[in-house]
Amino acid sequence: MKVRTVCLALGLALALAGFASTSPAHSGVAPGTRPNVVLISTDDMARTDLLWMPQTLALLEENGVNFIKFISPHSLCCPARAEIITGQYAQNNGVRSNGGPYGGLPALRDPDNTLARWLHDAGYHTGFSGKYLNQYHPSDVGVPQGWDFWDAFANNASGYYGFSMYDNGALVKYPVDGIYSTDLIADDTERMIRDYSGTDPFFIWSSYYAPHGLCQGFHTDCAAPPTPALRHADLFPDAHNPSANRPSFNELDVSDKPPFIRKRGFLDPVKLRILFRQRVRALQAVDEAVTRTVAVLRETGELDNTLILFTSDNGYLLGEHRYQGKDIAYDESMRVPLLVRGPGVPHGEDRVVGATTVDLAPTIVAATGVTAGRVLDGRNLLPYIKDDSLTHAPAQLIQGGPKANDPDPKPWRYRGVRTPRYTFVQWTSGFVELYDRLRDPFELVNVAAKRDYVDVVAALGLKTKRLGACAGVDCRR
Repeated sequence: MKVRTVCLALGLALALAGFASTSPAHSGVAPGTRPNVVLISTDDMARTDLLWMPQTLALLEENGVNFIKFISPHSLCCPARAEIITGQYAQNNGVRSNGGPYGGLPALRDPDNTLARWLHDAGYHTGFSGKYLNQYHPSDVGVPQGWDFWDAFANNASGYYGFSMYDNGALVKYPVDGIYSTDLIADDTERMIRDYSGTDPFFIWSSYYAPHGLCQGFHTDCAAPPTPALRHADLFPDAHNPSANRPSFNELDVSDKPPFIRKRGFLDPVKLRILFRQRVRALQAVDEAVTRTVAVLRETGELDNTLILFTSDNGYLLGEHRYQGKDIAYDESMRVPLLVRGPGVPHGEDRVVGATTVDLAPTIVAATGVTAGRVLDGRNLLPYIKDDSLTHAPAQLIQGGPKANDPDPKPWRYRGVRTPRYTFVQWTSGFVELYDRLRDPFELVNVAAKRDYVDVVAALGLKTKRLGACAGVDCRR
């Protein structure tokens, strides 16, 4: 995303006046100045989809920082959401898939020990609306501990029209001709801000379902197009799927890709174009919701003391490498937006440092000065937010667990690492992928078997083994 023209002096002044310390252990938050936090997340939104959200860009990117290399290292709904609320990788929080023995909310270790609980115990009002972890069943867990306000999609009934929510202890079924789910989440967000403003600080997670596809059954790929709000149903009739412009789209030679990719035929460009249009149409209501959230924060006098983070649980492929979907170690599946606006945050600047979903909880912990109840694997991003000269980051663990409907699930499908130059993946089948993104940004040529990369494969294999067993500070080395 191109950096907007801003007043650098103002940005530096804000940074110096804001969070005083860059240490993950010491936030420097003075008593009485703790910021509010509003986390806004989408579902299956690729980073490039931001181009279709002009108000979000204007309000958050132009008035904040854009992490242009931010990734979801476990690029699937439930594992990513578990990373958000724990600050831990899946080997430590337990969630490796959307369902099955290794996935869903039942797999989360110590499920009441989450970011919300830490903030609540430190005096924050806490509120949630939207999609929580997959397999959330109110009859099993009710309202998770740590939340003052709770309105979550229930019993795997996420959707756009005709969905079910568990609203602060009551199961509510909305008709197919009723409210649009994005609008309901925006309503909840406004209500929470108004209720909490002027009192103790608050943490709100607005967890939107868009632009996730419609699911035709339990544990399916949910590949059907999403449903936009009726008011947006006819927008962008000529929108073109940008994935079709990439050399990886319907990749001609997949002989060096994993077997499940090699077996795939070419995808239908027309169907993918229709899917893309429905996705960006569905995001228009989210764009409106972001606008509304910022407006209410401004109206209540809370905007200048609110840290806003906008991200997605994972990205999405629309035909790259003959693939539609997520949960794979290609760039389009992992790269997601992260926009940050708030006190001490420069305006209109990009950050090129590598960062991941696992870093969100540590950053919020540092910004608010609360004590985490878990050993955090991720990093505090506040130093990188304030100082664009900090560009070094350690290699990032990337991984994928078993499919939810796998009849014989193994603990992992693949594990690997991502560095500023390379993407390295070891599949449990023994197949290895290595992409030199500096020379091959579209990941067309798997160089794992090439002689020039023998040392790289060996080094990254060792790095994968070490990070695959890491916890806490060892995950940041």
